[in-house]
Amino acid sequence: MAGPVIFAAMRIQFCGADRTVTGSSHLLEINGLRLFLDMGLYQGPRDEAIRINSILPADVKSADAVILTHGHLDHCGKLPFAVRQGLKCPIYCTAATAEVARIVLEDSARIQQEDVEYLDRRSRNPGEASARALYGPADVPAVLRLFKRVNYQQKIDLGHGISFTFYDAGHILGSAYVILEWNEGNGARSLLFTGDIGRYGEPILRDPFPIPRPVDQVITESTYGNASHGPIEQVGPQLLDAVKFCIDRRSRLIVPSFAVGRTQTMLWYFEKFIHEGKMPQIPIFVDSPMGVEVSRIHSQFRDYYDEETQAMIGSKDLFGLARVTFASSTQDSRRINSQAGPCVIIASSPTCEFGRVLHHLERSVENPNDMVLFVGWIPPQTLGRRIQEKQPRVRIYDRWYDLRCQVRTIHGLSAHADGDELLKFLKPTCAASTEAYVVHGEVDQAEAFAGRLLKAGIGRATVPAMESSVVAYASDVPVNQTAAPRKADQD
Repeated sequence: MAGPVIFAAMRIQFCGADRTVTGSSHLLEINGLRLFLDMGLYQGPRDEAIRINSILPADVKSADAVILTHGHLDHCGKLPFAVRQGLKCPIYCTAATAEVARIVLEDSARIQQEDVEYLDRRSRNPGEASARALYGPADVPAVLRLFKRVNYQQKIDLGHGISFTFYDAGHILGSAYVILEWNEGNGARSLLFTGDIGRYGEPILRDPFPIPRPVDQVITESTYGNASHGPIEQVGPQLLDAVKFCIDRRSRLIVPSFAVGRTQTMLWYFEKFIHEGKMPQIPIFVDSPMGVEVSRIHSQFRDYYDEETQAMIGSKDLFGLARVTFASSTQDSRRINSQAGPCVIIASSPTCEFGRVLHHLERSVENPNDMVLFVGWIPPQTLGRRIQEKQPRVRIYDRWYDLRCQVRTIHGLSAHADGDELLKFLKPTCAASTEAYVVHGEVDQAEAFAGRLLKAGIGRATVPAMESSVVAYASDVPVNQTAAPRKADQD
């Protein structure tokens, strides 16, 4: 029996990064079109990640478009799996995001393949299934063929009276927030999807572009919705102190880091320290197959830089690429792991759940002179979070280790705006007529930020649950549905 006829022109289904900070994906149904905002990979404990990532949001075969805000894995990482399952629509993104996403997806496919090969070499219990990768290198080219490159502030007509525009989000190279516009009944409607919003005053990239006009609805991130990073000016001294600690003890500084954005910021600081004579030219390694490619892409898109960086670089090597050793192969990685200190090793991934950073941690976690330096938010229930919390024993691969190394965190290096910066960015939307959906945040951060939005004057703020959905607008246009959508949890 068919469900009720609902008079509605717009519906939102929350498919990822809801009450958590990973796996961004939201499905919009507007005037008969099905649009995905991001399609990211969930990053967390291995077994949980495998379970969640093996489930695709809704029916991807019938999607009309994917609007991709940026190239971080938790925003683009499920695209190869979706394409293999029948996704064939255009994937809209900026030119820089297309290049960053290509490298991220190729690296993700490689890492999954390497991890499967390693896990299959272990002894398994009788009847235990062999490990399987979500996708492999052969699945990536089909995604790349669907990319449609879009400039900032270029309005794109999707048909059915719907259009969208990208604006610079200042988060990583090519990152964008999205404003969608459409006609509904006799009125015009609009929705802002923040993606991830960057900090103000950070090195290299421009600040987030001001929201050009009020909107009716907002889907906003809340990674640090109730936190403060502190001044950007404190980052340099904290990073330099960590480097000096390892130089004095001739030890290793291990930095689990995103290869996109965070790694380039780290290299920018190290090059600055060396240029200013504050740091000797100790060995610096980037143990990530995509690290050198992402850094080179940054040099190709210099028009994305802020004015300070534009004036500073001239023809200089902004990231000290000539001084840095990049590891592309596993053999290169093994050579780096045998390196004595003092040295800096930047390695994927920040969760420490997979990737080459695990081999460096195996060697360093029991050495009281070595240091693990975290440079951003780490998901809970991951190895990275357990090390960050200084738990006395940690498991790496199949062995337990005593945690004796130094552990520090520099929060100010985050590429995410903090709560005050998010409120500053969203100020034009804080009106009684605006409704906000607060996503991409742990429960405490998301709920607190929803409260802050209400105090700032926004009309309604909701923290939706995974796989919940809302009918956002009702109109006199009937839309047949087989079942009434579930309403998102209310604040």
